[in-house]
Amino acid sequence: MKEMSDKMKERVKKWLESLDEKEKNQVEVLDAYFTFRTNMPGEDPGFGKASEEPKTTEEIMDDLTPMMNISKDVVAGYMRSHEYGFTTLSDGSVRWAIWRYMDVTVLT
Repeated sequence: MKEMSDKMKERVKKWLESLDEKEKNQVEVLDAYFTFRTNMPGEDPGFGKASEEPKTTEEIMDDLTPMMNISKDVVAGYMRSHEYGFTTLSDGSVRWAIWRYMDVTVLT
């Protein structure tokens, strides 16, 4: 998996320091959700090629609702601090640019 740059680590650290305990709990769930997702296309030797999986903030929140209600501000802050960008779909709608490693068979 891709290592965070020192610049991103510092950015994430500062953002985390601004959160309260409830928000930090939400970040733990987001960390689990993004374990096999990345902010850039490419390949990982252990997990193969990452497939495009653009999502809205609401879609991410919906995916995580069975675990915990996640604040829209926490999701957006997570995405920005972890350097996720945007992508525009053919219909003109905007999504977070996310890539997901689909072949995680090495873990089983």
